[in-house]
Amino acid sequence: MKICIIGGGGSVAVATRVITARQPGHSFEVFTKRDVAGYRPCELTYVLGKQIADFETIVTFDNKAMEEKDIRYHFRTAVTEINREEKYITSTDGKYEYDKIIIATGSSPVLPPVPGLDSQGVYILGTDMDYARELEKVIPQHRSAMIIGAGAIGLEMAEVLVRHNYERVIVADIADRPLARSLDTEIAAMVTEKMQAMGVELLFGERVVKVEDAGGKKRVCLSSSQYDVDFVLVSAGFRPNSELARDCGLEIGPTGGIRVNRHQQTSDPDIYAIGDVAESWDVISGQPVLSMKADNAVRTGKVAARHLAGDSDAEYLGTVGAFIIYLDETFVGGVGYTEETAATVWGKKVKSVWHEGMSLPKYMGGHPVKIKLIYDTQTNLLLGAQMISKANIAAELDRLSVALSEKITARRLAGIETIYTPASGWPYGPVAQALDKCY
Repeated sequence: MKICIIGGGGSVAVATRVITARQPGHSFEVFTKRDVAGYRPCELTYVLGKQIADFETIVTFDNKAMEEKDIRYHFRTAVTEINREEKYITSTDGKYEYDKIIIATGSSPVLPPVPGLDSQGVYILGTDMDYARELEKVIPQHRSAMIIGAGAIGLEMAEVLVRHNYERVIVADIADRPLARSLDTEIAAMVTEKMQAMGVELLFGERVVKVEDAGGKKRVCLSSSQYDVDFVLVSAGFRPNSELARDCGLEIGPTGGIRVNRHQQTSDPDIYAIGDVAESWDVISGQPVLSMKADNAVRTGKVAARHLAGDSDAEYLGTVGAFIIYLDETFVGGVGYTEETAATVWGKKVKSVWHEGMSLPKYMGGHPVKIKLIYDTQTNLLLGAQMISKANIAAELDRLSVALSEKITARRLAGIETIYTPASGWPYGPVAQALDKCY
């Protein structure tokens, strides 16, 4: 079977690995506009912040190993056409027939329609390493910057600039708090306090009106103020690169992502879509959403690959919006809805609880853990959770993610057996105590 894959991100690496392991003998042509593959975009900020030595460190691509599996990568190559009737694709280096296609064209950073944002001295950090390489050159040349957008990437980049001893780092966002889509005011306020303690200036409720040159600097004019900085970094979200799919007549969902079924098949059963470009759905409400995260790329890539290789039961299970970031030696994360969103979806049945505990006893090096749970008072179903701690809270968030995904009630989750040894936690830990407040 001839399989053409359009895109070269992490979802592609997973898909080719799964297919070749389960059903060897296929021939692959992988087309990517990038000049490198085999890295995780989430690590780009770690390189820029010098937590990882250099970009070469995070690249794990092995061309010889790919060729041995009959996987040929075409770097710096764009696919310009998919001909579904005659089953071939056209790329900038030729024409290729296919039996199956996997579209993994990813996403591109959004540049808001603001005058001056497309000028020199304004930068974006996307998933392509080229963006990061450009910033690697720019950052040491300056001492001040404004970041537009207080999402995960914006906050991580603010810490990167602090690590480079910037004299002034400003983060501006039209929302009223950082990570507004993922955090309610309580934990968002703690993130704000932490960023301010690092020396970052945070401006909320501010709309960017225009960006202009001002004597060798960039003047950012906001709705109520203006600031002169050395350069501007835009972190305003991403949009799926679904143009190629649209042009060949595949169905596009209301989010702008490619509409897929639970096997990641598009409206053409011989074409799959995975990663950022594929439309997902919210487990809680069932509504279509975009889930542009590394773990989602892995899950969709795995499902498409297994189904293509003959596993008819391979099924994508949707998203609960799980996330975690690491700022100034502190983990911040959540799953599901904020209380604000849950109230909109569920109405007056929504209630929240707040709990503060310790990851371990203080005498064993434990750290405070702060938890907010949101739940439906009638069904006792969890609707969301948010946590912050210097301790690694990923395992607890995974547990809560499973509960939301499988619609396990707070009462039942609180009663499920967990593991314990003094070095790992408590027999009655903070999350269990928080869950007991929900019923």
